[in-house]
Amino acid sequence: MNYLYLHGFASSPQSTKATFMKQKFAEVGLTLHVPDLNLTDFSTVTLSDQLDYLDRTYLNNNEPLVVIGSSLGGFLATQLAAQKTQVQKLVLFAPAFGFSLRISKALGEENVTKWQQDNIREFYHYGLKRNVNLQFQFFVDAQKYSEEKLTRSLPILIFHGVHDDVVPASLSEEFTKRRSQVTLKLLDDDHALGKDLESIWQDIKYFCDF
Repeated sequence: MNYLYLHGFASSPQSTKATFMKQKFAEVGLTLHVPDLNLTDFSTVTLSDQLDYLDRTYLNNNEPLVVIGSSLGGFLATQLAAQKTQVQKLVLFAPAFGFSLRISKALGEENVTKWQQDNIREFYHYGLKRNVNLQFQFFVDAQKYSEEKLTRSLPILIFHGVHDDVVPASLSEEFTKRRSQVTLKLLDDDHALGKDLESIWQDIKYFCDF
């Protein structure tokens, strides 16, 4: 079994949860792969680019895979599972379900229109700790993807904070209602899910059976 961690939007492999999880996997003698989803240039990246990269790099050997994803990484994890039966389990941290709709609501119609007209818009990049331009093609491409594409059943463990003001926990609740084999743990936390990573790790160990 291989293990893969997908960080969130405008984040990096050095994020708090990615670093914590990589260390915990190492402590039990396992390798957690944490790719840089910014690829070569964050400003031109798309979800399709990220999925193609993951497919080429981690899904070309037919070995089973557990994918852990945070926020947008969780949304990407569901797309991988929809495309590849090699993905046998998912662990999702506040998955960004309805991703393109979340962007539209967060920015507002006027700002989305301006982004389209200008072709670029600045976003704060948490990995780089500065504002970085992102091309409008990112938004266009994101509209092709939905968590509804995941129609097969596989074990899924979701952690979501009830105080999440970035991705409402209700989206994970709706996702869980419509699918079997999904365990949803609602936590007294926000989008970062950083209050009690040790407890989360214990749940992951049990779920992954190691």
